[in-house]
Amino acid sequence: MTNIKWYYPVSLAEASSLLEKKNIVPHGGGTNLSGRDLSRVDGIICLKKLGLDYVKKENGMIEIGSMTSYAGIALGLKSISPDNILVKSLQNAANTPCRNRITIGGSISFAPKWSDVIGPLLALEAKVVITGKKEGEFPLSEYLEQKELRQQSLITAVKIKNFPHRSSHYRDVKTKNDMPLFTITTLLKMDKDLIKQAKVFIVGTSERISRLIELENYLENKFRSAISEKEIQDLVKVSFNDSKNANTDYLSYKAKIETVRSIFRALEIS
Repeated sequence: MTNIKWYYPVSLAEASSLLEKKNIVPHGGGTNLSGRDLSRVDGIICLKKLGLDYVKKENGMIEIGSMTSYAGIALGLKSISPDNILVKSLQNAANTPCRNRITIGGSISFAPKWSDVIGPLLALEAKVVITGKKEGEFPLSEYLEQKELRQQSLITAVKIKNFPHRSSHYRDVKTKNDMPLFTITTLLKMDKDLIKQAKVFIVGTSERISRLIELENYLENKFRSAISEKEIQDLVKVSFNDSKNANTDYLSYKAKIETVRSIFRALEIS
């Protein structure tokens, strides 16, 4: 292994110039570096001096700095948007030490299949602000799909709309601290008992991220009393890759059951 050089930029311009170098990787919470092959890494950019640890509300939006930890996001949102789906998803993600270390920027950048944050952010129609080779503000869905947005670029912030919603986040785990085999995010905009808009994402499928558009269309403009559990199950059409932890058919069946439960929890139907 070569000697790895550490860099400590104090401005985004300095960090961007460092990203142009070959074999240089950014460092936020550091949780990803622990299991990473560093044999081809020549330098690490420490992001702690860039002032990217914050949660703020501005012009109807919530902006989260990319260096904000899971715990920091949950704490910051409780005074701004206490019922936010991100509060529900992040307060149970991983374990306490990891929640204090994992950053939102790193989670989006690596987007593992067990992510507790990708589903909620997609449901919230999040946008990411990036600097480096690519500059600007992009929908999270585009950032995840377009590899060129992730190359030699750094996420500086995440923006989500601040609006009232009902939601539920499910993690399929055997024990509380496990990485989930899959997650289900349900987000509903309501007008009293009428569902005006629905977003349902399952992360961890064979497609990696599955948006259940047919189910969303079924739910929208329906009163909650008109919703059928059987019809919901029929509209959950997802598959999973082979796993040593569970049978694929079982996971598909369980996703159907838990999606029903997730929707009813979001609707607060007992």
